[in-house]
Amino acid sequence: MKKIMLAAALSFAALAGAEVIVDFDELWTTGQNDYDMSAGFGDVSWTSKGVQFVRNRTDWGGGFSSWDGMTFSSVNNPSVGGFGNQYAVYGSGSDASGTGSYAVFYEPWGGGNSVVLPVATEVMGFHFNNTAYAADSLLNGDSFARAFNLASNDVFSLTVVGYDSLGAEIDQTVSVNLADYTGVSGQVVSDWTWVDLSALGTDVKALRFDLSSTDSGTPTYFAMDNLTVDAIPEPSSVVLLVAGAGGLVWFRRRRKYFFRG
Repeated sequence: MKKIMLAAALSFAALAGAEVIVDFDELWTTGQNDYDMSAGFGDVSWTSKGVQFVRNRTDWGGGFSSWDGMTFSSVNNPSVGGFGNQYAVYGSGSDASGTGSYAVFYEPWGGGNSVVLPVATEVMGFHFNNTAYAADSLLNGDSFARAFNLASNDVFSLTVVGYDSLGAEIDQTVSVNLADYTGVSGQVVSDWTWVDLSALGTDVKALRFDLSSTDSGTPTYFAMDNLTVDAIPEPSSVVLLVAGAGGLVWFRRRRKYFFRG
C-alpha cells in the first residue's frame, strides 16, 4: 500500500509540476496567413491547450457585425495600418517563434474575463506586442486618434487583472506600456516582449485585460503569444489518479467597428 501511495504522490507531482505554453501553433497549419472569425454570433469562445479564450460576435442586422475579445491569427502584414489590417502583429509580422500563430485581443465594451483556465494555478506570463493597426495609429494618427507625441506625455498601457478560484479580483495587478512618450524619446513596442505575471500569485483562474491611452481614440488592441501557466491536473485526471491509488483522499470607452459578413 505504501508503494501505491508513493507512486500516486509522484504521479500527482509530475502532473502538477509541468508548465503549459499556449503558443497557438496547433490551431492551424503554420504559414496559413489568415485569421479566425466564427460565422456564428453570441459567445464564440475558443480553446487552445485546455485554456479558454473568450470572444463575442454581434449581429447588428443589414449584413453588419462586430466582434470583441480574443481571436487567433497568422497574418504577416506588419507595415499596413488601418482597421482592415486589425488582425496583424507589428514588428516582424510573425509570432514569437517566427513560424506560427499568435492571439489578437480587442477590448470588449463591457470588460470581463478574456482568458479562463481549466483550474486555478500560477500564470507565469506571456509575450505581448502591438498590432499593426494600433502601432500605425500611435505613430501617424488616423481619423479617430492623433499621433502620440512627447509634448503630451502620451502612454498606451496594458493592465492584466487576475481572478482567483472563488471569482474574486486579485488585489495585485500587472501593467506594461505598449507605447511610452514620457521620456526623451517616444517608444512604440515593436518586438515580442515578456510580461511576468508571477505577482498575481498561485490561485489564478481567469485574466482580464484593460487597455488605456492618453488619447481616447487609440485602437484598443494588442497581440499575445506563449501564455505560460503552471499546469495542474484536470479534476477528472485527479479522480482517476485517486481511484488508482486505492481510494486515497486529497484535500471600455473606445470606438466600435462594423464589417459586413
